[in-house]
Amino acid sequence: MKRLLLLICLCVNLSAQASSPNWKSCASKPNDQERLDCYDKLTGQHYDKRSALTRAWDLDGRGNPDAAGVRRLEPYRANRVMVHHTSHINTQPASPTHSLALPYAYESNELKFQFSAKSEIGNFRELEFFGFRDFRLWAGFTQQSYWQLFNGSQSSPFRETNYEPEIIGTFGTGNNEGWKLLNIGFSHQSNGRENPLSRSWNRVYLQGGWEISDYYLLARSWWRFPESFANDDNPDIQQYLGRAELEAHWAPDSDDEVTLLLRSNLSLGQPRGYLQLDWSTPAQIWHLSHLSLQLATGYGQSLIDYNHKQTSFSFGLTFKDW
Repeated sequence: MKRLLLLICLCVNLSAQASSPNWKSCASKPNDQERLDCYDKLTGQHYDKRSALTRAWDLDGRGNPDAAGVRRLEPYRANRVMVHHTSHINTQPASPTHSLALPYAYESNELKFQFSAKSEIGNFRELEFFGFRDFRLWAGFTQQSYWQLFNGSQSSPFRETNYEPEIIGTFGTGNNEGWKLLNIGFSHQSNGRENPLSRSWNRVYLQGGWEISDYYLLARSWWRFPESFANDDNPDIQQYLGRAELEAHWAPDSDDEVTLLLRSNLSLGQPRGYLQLDWSTPAQIWHLSHLSLQLATGYGQSLIDYNHKQTSFSFGLTFKDW
């Protein structure tokens, strides 16, 4: 009888071990999505994979509000810190209405960082409007700074900081692939400086979003609010910063990402534009950080450089989530 009881206990113990979740097997998965799928399988939760545009703009309504039902701040554009080198630093910024009398001793190497966040402030979850299924209203903010950290002889000044608050309305189509969204936005962008270095503009824009498999595309065009010449710090800004842009993303797996940004003034007579190529991959430095490389060329890397052409290379960290 004792042997029989021991045998039964042994079988129960082995059965319990066999049925217990093997969490270590999930932790060893090579990328984020495979790990999440593994954990969902072990816990019995199965969700459809959310695509990049669906996650970014909460097109399926599965975003996570806090306990009071208020949406938290979430990433908007890339949040990153990068060492930046340019082929041609802008030492004497100028515009048709303002110019700097003497050049400043800026260096070609500096630290560039960007903070960008948005939050949903209203929505209509069940909408039938010209084929759109829902609507969300967002408030967004982006700050980009260029810090002459390595320029100790000039007390390491901040060369330029741009501030861009936005209001964005997102119409979702409800499509799983193809055309996913239409954004209608208002943007104010300025550098908060006094003349002769003041730069600013206001615009409204339309932006479409399309997605197929690991690829998504954002196309945007804008109209600038006119200002009187006497009050306009940069009357020719659209000739350089352009009138439209195209942003293409490719994520061959759930971790690595390649992004191409193209901007154009849409002029056949005097074509000007900007090209930026980004690549990021997970980095074992901080949680959720990615190692990023960036190559850019053209006009308008910042507002003070809107009419200044340069080629730059940057490397650093991008933070995908909080």
